[in-house]
Amino acid sequence: MHNCLRRQREVAKDHDPQDQVSTGNAWYTDDQFEKQYSRPGPRAVIENRWRIFETEIAEYLSHIDSQNSPEPVRILDAGCGDGINLLGLNNMIQAKRWNMRIYGADYNALRVDRASKLPFVAEVKVSPLDSLPYPDGHFHVVLCNQVLEHIRQDRNVLMELKRVLRPRGMLILGVPNEGCALAWLRNHVLQRSILQTTDHVNFYRKENLLGLLDSVGFAVNKLVRVGFFTPHLTIHYAISYFAIGRWLMKTIGKNFPSQCAELIAIAAKIKVAVDVD
Repeated sequence: MHNCLRRQREVAKDHDPQDQVSTGNAWYTDDQFEKQYSRPGPRAVIENRWRIFETEIAEYLSHIDSQNSPEPVRILDAGCGDGINLLGLNNMIQAKRWNMRIYGADYNALRVDRASKLPFVAEVKVSPLDSLPYPDGHFHVVLCNQVLEHIRQDRNVLMELKRVLRPRGMLILGVPNEGCALAWLRNHVLQRSILQTTDHVNFYRKENLLGLLDSVGFAVNKLVRVGFFTPHLTIHYAISYFAIGRWLMKTIGKNFPSQCAELIAIAAKIKVAVDVD
């Protein structure tokens, strides 16, 4: 399987976002709210992620006593796209009355322009994720969801996300579980065309994701497994359209956790002790 994963990385190509926007590549230009959030299946997946994010953020805030601090908690959505998760974060803040400010960053200027129009966002910047325009320790929480699989230099990105986190900061990192056996079955047997069209360059599973985070200096406190990796996109979309289908995939995923659809790691920035003479 390791050889197959290397082949997947070699097939995927790096793209300049502005070139792709100018040529009308739908992946870079489609309205994500229309294509994802307006459809029952994808919307249910997105809102399920939000519930997980909300639980973890609430637990984090309970430990830092944020409500008694005059300083707002700063949260960055790294790779924010059109701002779907920015909307989810704002919904949480309004419902829970959290003292928080939301920021976004993405390398696609078109998507940043759209996200910048959301009235509740403090700031959205055009930036590659391995060189963010923020000082060390600027954010309490960084969310990076369904992004890292697109970036060849994933370790560099994680090092940068660690840099902009406070010493007690929290990273919420979500990726597809595309290193699992059912993903291999989909990509190499049932839907081989995916390898010719995907721009994913990293195909994570539990072991290599945890190893990567550890190598950068993150301490993983929890790994949440979500859903079930249906090994065919058409079947997946058909099943996920209905609530009973989503329940079925969730149930199967609980019984076969190694074949879940996605992995969400909740990690803490490790503060490195400095010897003082």
